Amino acid sequence: MTWTDLHSHILPGFDDGASSDEEFLEMARIAVEGGTSIMAATPHYDHESPAFKPRKAVTAVKEYNDLLKQLGVPLVLVPGMEVRVNAGLFDLAKAGSLEELSLGGNGKYLLVELPLLDMPLATPDIMFQIQLCGMTPILAHPERHRHLVKNPSAIKSLVERGVEIQVNAGSLQGVFGESARSTARRLLKEDAARLVASDAHGLSGRSPDLAGAARALEKLLGEAAPCAFLEINPGLVLEGRELTCATRGFAPGSGSRRKRAWRRSR
Repeated sequence: MTWTDLHSHILPGFDDGASSDEEFLEMARIAVEGGTSIMAATPHYDHESPAFKPRKAVTAVKEYNDLLKQLGVPLVLVPGMEVRVNAGLFDLAKAGSLEELSLGGNGKYLLVELPLLDMPLATPDIMFQIQLCGMTPILAHPERHRHLVKNPSAIKSLVERGVEIQVNAGSLQGVFGESARSTARRLLKEDAARLVASDAHGLSGRSPDLAGAARALEKLLGEAAPCAFLEINPGLVLEGRELTCATRGFAPGSGSRRKRAWRRSR
């Protein structure tokens, strides 16, 4: 049980996540107690109205890793961003300036989020521009997005275009209501979502404890599911490798089989 959490707001002072070093350390301890050993620190980033330069967050990851090591907290942070999907992201992708924002800094996977209430018409084009840079977009928590919940065909289209889907641990546990819970479960059961992460923002609610999500995954998909969604696939992201279709034990590289599963289920 050594989970890798690809989505968190644990860095203090960057967004609406940890508010202090003390909260950072408590979040780190909670993450470790829940089974997490590696955590991507992914502050919100919007290129149209940047609140900080990406290099600052990368530097902060190094500094807070040093602090964790000094205090004997067995958690390793890796850099990343949760990047807003808009024209600014399109411009960044077109300029080939995405590596610094990528998960683990490896230039292979980019965590992105849609605006809160709508889906920009250019979203497929933006995702394609990211892919032209040799990167795979990972769409964060679509089960919480009002437009996507009402229009599942939009999620299907993104999946068939090669976009990876990440659902929140809290969604599986009902933290965001029944609509988010049922949508998250469906995405996982249908091989649309292949990643689960905390999206931790604090000590409660969206907490960094993945133990509850592990139990929910096991109940939903069997005893191998927690390892697949919380360890194997997130690890492949940080290694820059292709994901496996985890829910039914598909072999890595079975993307076409994943698409066929979607078409049958819809």
